[in-house]
Amino acid sequence: MSVFVRGGSLKGIRYLREYFATHFAAVFAFYISAAVFAIAFIFMTYLKNEYQHYLREKSYETENAVMEAMQRNLNESLRELITTGSEMVTDKRLLELTAEADRAYGEEIGTGQSYLNLYNALVAYDHLRFVSAIAVVGKEGLICQYDRYKQLMSTLWDDDNQAYVENMAAEVFQNIADGNLPRYMAYLDPHAYPDSARKVFHVAYPFTGGVTGIRDTEYVVVITYSMEVFDTFLNTVEVPKVKYIHGYITDEQDEVLYYNDRKHESGADFLKEDGEATLIAKPLEYFGWTANVLMDEREMQEHVNDIYQKGIVFYVSVLMVYVVIIIMVVGRLLNPIHAISESLKAAERGDYKCKIRIEGKNEIWQLAEEYNRMADAIEEKNDEIRRKNEERLQSLKQQHRAEMEALESQINAHFICNTLGCINYEAIEAGSHQVSVLIKKLSNILRYTFDQHSQNVFMFQEIAWVDQYLYLQKNRYETLFDYEISFPDAYHYWPCCKLIFQPFVENSILHGFKGRETESGGGDSDYGRRIRRLAADRDRR
Repeated sequence: MSVFVRGGSLKGIRYLREYFATHFAAVFAFYISAAVFAIAFIFMTYLKNEYQHYLREKSYETENAVMEAMQRNLNESLRELITTGSEMVTDKRLLELTAEADRAYGEEIGTGQSYLNLYNALVAYDHLRFVSAIAVVGKEGLICQYDRYKQLMSTLWDDDNQAYVENMAAEVFQNIADGNLPRYMAYLDPHAYPDSARKVFHVAYPFTGGVTGIRDTEYVVVITYSMEVFDTFLNTVEVPKVKYIHGYITDEQDEVLYYNDRKHESGADFLKEDGEATLIAKPLEYFGWTANVLMDEREMQEHVNDIYQKGIVFYVSVLMVYVVIIIMVVGRLLNPIHAISESLKAAERGDYKCKIRIEGKNEIWQLAEEYNRMADAIEEKNDEIRRKNEERLQSLKQQHRAEMEALESQINAHFICNTLGCINYEAIEAGSHQVSVLIKKLSNILRYTFDQHSQNVFMFQEIAWVDQYLYLQKNRYETLFDYEISFPDAYHYWPCCKLIFQPFVENSILHGFKGRETESGGGDSDYGRRIRRLAADRDRR
């Protein structure tokens, strides 16, 4: 099986080599694609490194600028929360309701009227943003609480958590006993609602009822705030699709208080690998807390690599489409070359009628069109050569025939002229002078006509021939017509073609009497007979 595969691979390689050796389009597409891919790969690698460097610098600059703005916003938000709590614990009416509820503590909690009055007073602060719960604690323990997110029978300060709020109040009371009157004290435990992921923190205020400088207060107000106060900060510094930037809030011990990323539990987890993260920390004015933005360079690199890999996949896909288009375009461009090649092969066989079908106007198609013109020119030249050869052959045949005819006519002309000369001598000896004159003129006409050596003559020679011709016609038709020749002597030696006047003179005699056959009366007179004879001669012509 392995031998078969190896043989098939060798055949495939051999086929590819032969294919590339005989197809310019494939070679062109391969080298162009390889060059484009190599250039693009180098460029994209360079671009990836530059982009990562640029992303690191710009992210740091951007996040640092955002952190400065968010630091001011967070301080303002916390200040607003502290101010709200301070206004609550300076409410004298609320303090009186608290004292009444405390005195009625022996009543069943939650059913006494004083308790309900205090609870309704706490409900009035429900409109305050980010307030999750309010508890009033005395030295003897929890007096009353309001929970915005109370779930049926469960509240924030239930039996499990009540010790926390009482410890907060005890610590405040201890600070007051030690001679300190704290404005507020912050606490984190419990950090979330029971059986819930809702993060909160607590601020304990000494309940003064508006009296300043008091050293002995009986009550403490614990306000529980939602950590959602920091959501604006987190949503601003963190981009949903950017996973390498993390925002979080830490306390004085660098413990993470609030964050969106559940992967890390503390600042140490964010910075566990030195040199792979950049931290921007902005301390807040309250509670000793700090707003942090961490840029994980390892995740940043993974983010860039992910973009790079997607770019490579996209680029390879585009390159494959590009290769297909290149092969199609080059193949289309080479179509006229293939057509020219086939036409040249046909021309080698002597067939110049095989034309290329023109399908474009570019340079190669123009070359193909020029080939068609060349083939047409060659074909026309061949046709012309064949035609000239045929014409030359026919000319030679006609020349040979003409020479034979000329020789025959020359022989006949000499024979006729010599015969007429003998007849002329017989007529002279017989005393027929008129017959001798007619024979002499006829012999001169024939000799002039049969002379093949002189086709160009002088005008006086033509006039002499016309005179003899008219003399013979006049003698034949007797009194039917008469003639007179008037010719200036100055034109005697003008050159002209032989027998140039013959058609005009002959036609004037033959056609000049057309229609006069009936005018002769149709009788048997000499005039009528001559007219009919002339008409018969015309019809024969």
